Amino acid sequence: MTYTPPWRRACDCHCIVHHRLPRTTYNEPGCACSITCATQPITLLAHQWGSALFLDQGGDLWHVPAMANGIWDWDRAAEIDARADVHDTGLVIEHLLRQAATVLGTPVD
Repeated sequence: MTYTPPWRRACDCHCIVHHRLPRTTYNEPGCACSITCATQPITLLAHQWGSALFLDQGGDLWHVPAMANGIWDWDRAAEIDARADVHDTGLVIEHLLRQAATVLGTPVD
């Protein structure tokens, strides 16, 4: 099986902005992509923070707030940077997600 990075895949979740297109920006107005969209990188649902955490194409940790009924507030998606209250915890999560991405991207014999 050949691995294709998420940002090279076409949207398959019927988002009105991205359907059948690649998605390289996560906070575009009107985006309705789901967390299960083919364009969505490795993702961790963080119910405790009311959001999902994911690595962007550069390997940086982002969050997207959850809304009601499984909807995601992509307009407010943002990178977790040094100004965030959860920055130190975010660094640990970012490291673990990068490790998981590496393991998942390694071919199995």
